[in-house]
Amino acid sequence: MRKNLLGPCLHAGFLALLSLTVVNPSPVAENAPEHTVVTTITVTASPPGSFVGEPVIANASPVVHPFIITPKASNQWELTMTTLPELDFETVALYSLVILVKDMVGRSASQTIAVQISDVNEAPFFTGALAQPGRVMEVWVAEDTLAHTVIYTAIAQDPEEEALKYSMEVLPESSEFAIDETGAISTTASFHLEGNENSYSIVVKATDAHGLSATGHIKVLLININNNDPILTCTFYSIRNGALTPRTENSTIGEMVNITLDEEIPLGKAIGICQATDKDLMNDLTFHLDPGNAYFAVDRTRGTLMVVSRLDMEEDGFMNVQSFTVKACDKDLRCAAISVSANICGVNDNPPYCDQYTYRYTGMEVIENNSVVAELTCHDQDRPPDVLHYTPNSGPIGTGKLFEQVPGAENTIWVTKELDYEDPGNIAVGNTHEMMVAVYDDTNPSHTVTATIIVKITPTNDFSPVFRPPSYSFTVPETSGAHYTVGKVTAIDNDYPPNCITYRIVRGNLPPVQIFWVDPASGTIELITQPDYESIQQYKLTVQAVDCDLAHPRTAVTTVTIDIEEENDEPPVCSPRVYKAVVFDNVTVGTNIDRFRLVCHDRDSSDSAMRFEIVSGNRNNRFGFDPARGSSTPKLIVKTPFHLEAGAESQQRYHLVVNVIDDNLYNVTATKARTGTVLIDVHVLRANPTPAPHRKGLTIMYTAVNTYNPTDWYIPFIFTLTAILAVGLAAWGCHLVWTRTSFKETCFTVPSKTAEAEKGVETFMPGAKKKPVEVVMETAKYKTKFDGEARDPVTGNLYLFNSKSGARKWKKEDAKMEKMQLTNIYSVSQKLPAAKLAPLTTPINRELKAGSQS
Repeated sequence: MRKNLLGPCLHAGFLALLSLTVVNPSPVAENAPEHTVVTTITVTASPPGSFVGEPVIANASPVVHPFIITPKASNQWELTMTTLPELDFETVALYSLVILVKDMVGRSASQTIAVQISDVNEAPFFTGALAQPGRVMEVWVAEDTLAHTVIYTAIAQDPEEEALKYSMEVLPESSEFAIDETGAISTTASFHLEGNENSYSIVVKATDAHGLSATGHIKVLLININNNDPILTCTFYSIRNGALTPRTENSTIGEMVNITLDEEIPLGKAIGICQATDKDLMNDLTFHLDPGNAYFAVDRTRGTLMVVSRLDMEEDGFMNVQSFTVKACDKDLRCAAISVSANICGVNDNPPYCDQYTYRYTGMEVIENNSVVAELTCHDQDRPPDVLHYTPNSGPIGTGKLFEQVPGAENTIWVTKELDYEDPGNIAVGNTHEMMVAVYDDTNPSHTVTATIIVKITPTNDFSPVFRPPSYSFTVPETSGAHYTVGKVTAIDNDYPPNCITYRIVRGNLPPVQIFWVDPASGTIELITQPDYESIQQYKLTVQAVDCDLAHPRTAVTTVTIDIEEENDEPPVCSPRVYKAVVFDNVTVGTNIDRFRLVCHDRDSSDSAMRFEIVSGNRNNRFGFDPARGSSTPKLIVKTPFHLEAGAESQQRYHLVVNVIDDNLYNVTATKARTGTVLIDVHVLRANPTPAPHRKGLTIMYTAVNTYNPTDWYIPFIFTLTAILAVGLAAWGCHLVWTRTSFKETCFTVPSKTAEAEKGVETFMPGAKKKPVEVVMETAKYKTKFDGEARDPVTGNLYLFNSKSGARKWKKEDAKMEKMQLTNIYSVSQKLPAAKLAPLTTPINRELKAGSQS
């Protein structure tokens, strides 16, 4: 079919034309190859080249088609084929295509063409697993499959739906398979895998009436079926004294195998080797014991029968006949079996044992001859038990020795002569005899154990310790220190060992501080710390002596009297320790200053043993004591007059250092003098000072007196040095007590001394001579609890004491500088006559006067 489309158009004075010519296509075979030309398309345009692009397939039925337009020449194109989708007459027999072309002015030309598909005879094809080219279909068939059983059906189809013919070829050649007209493959006979082929290859062919065919490959695999019993063959070994005797047995015979084994065969020892065969050739045979046995086992894969547990005849409940069956089975439990009976024989594999391996015999003082000291009880665990033999091994046992075996009873040991504790031969070995006896069983092989026999002779504690002499008396100087040897006590004991005694103090060492110690071994009594005669003058100690018998000790006691010898070891102590007084310069010689009187006491001396010396500050010998010796309560008096009025004396303050010494000639028992110290400050005032203007009326003045003299630099230096030495001595004393004694003491906490404040000093203002003025002197008096102090001769520390009650307490070192303070001021409030009222010319009054004038 040919169609021309003309479209006239006026363009630039010309007539424009567009035409499309398509040659009517011939039928196309359904198996035509790619790029097959279906028809030719020609486009004519006026003017030439005025069309746009190329012709296109504007529409198609069906929409999906395998055609494309390709250029051929100028204004000419070809309609060709592609591979997608494939041409199939049975699917689409006719395609309708609309070809379209356009020019530049918008005109178009189109033509519809029909493409006829022609039918072509095609080869058949398989469906299912055989449809895939090159694939081999596997079919598994049991070897016991019956004849005429269909094992697979091949299905093929022909595109033209023509009838097909099936055929097959079997490799290796066999007549055991057949195929019918429907493609069903079946067996013609049963299979026997043992000795035959285990697989076959079948080529199946489906052919149409025109000779075209399709081919499929099938592989038939035979499945092995377990239909035969295995056969078991074993070689068993009897083992006696290390020798092996083999015996071979087959499961087809069905007899029981008897073997003999020694006990104590090493674990893992093979007593049989088994092999099994199976016609099914499935390689699935395993070995096991039925019933299982606790002493034997067989390797599941190798068939080795071995010992896996100790064969011990002596084990409780052990059976000397062990029965079991060795089996070889496949996976379907088709088995072959051989029964075995093992007889276990005993061997000498156990050493003898004794109820005890150490026998101890203890005899008192004397062990009589033929006394049995040990009876060995030993046994043998072997079945049957062996005869035991006893032989001396070491020590004083055997023929002609101290100990022998009783004739007819080798396991019994007795003494061949009397054993005495005091016998030198027994003493040389510590009264202890030790021997060993060897116990052994059968000689082949032999096992030996050793039993030890210990015979000990012990004494009886017949005597008690006795002190010689029965009592003791010692004297200890009061000044004796630690580790001072007081004396020694001695006790004797007639038991052996002689004089084995321990000493201890049981009474008289009074708490809380025990001052005596006795050496437990030697009986020497020593001091732990220094005694004090003033506290206790005599001690009565009870010392006990204990002998060495731990079970039943005997004791003795003695009385030790210790007298403390008095010595002058404490200095006198006076009250007050520090005193301050004020005196007028017009006092007469012999006047008692402020009625002051020392009150002194000495613990280890009489009151008449003290004498008093002013060793410092008594310039021009102004002051003295009355009496100066032989009294404990002397008075402070003025010995020479003062001359302050005439200016002959410039000193108005005296710092007196008084030593109180207990070496008065009346006390002839003092061997070494001790010294106490008292400090006295005396302030001398003018009795007739220059009068000064004053106001009428009553004036009360409070004056504070500073007793410190800046020129006395040596006083703080001396006390500071003394404090340092005292601290050092105290530390050394604590160290000695801590390291040298059996107890630990806590250092005394030195209480702080309360500083006494001076709040009241007698104060008065003299009035005019013409008009008497009443002067009132107010005095505040503070009494301390402890009015004296002294230094301890043992520790070197200062302590405070009350002169009336005798109470004491330690004084802190930092309180030493307080000793210069005023502790007591004795003054009298009274009304003075006007003739005696003269202004006091003192530094304090001068300062007050200057302040009032200003």
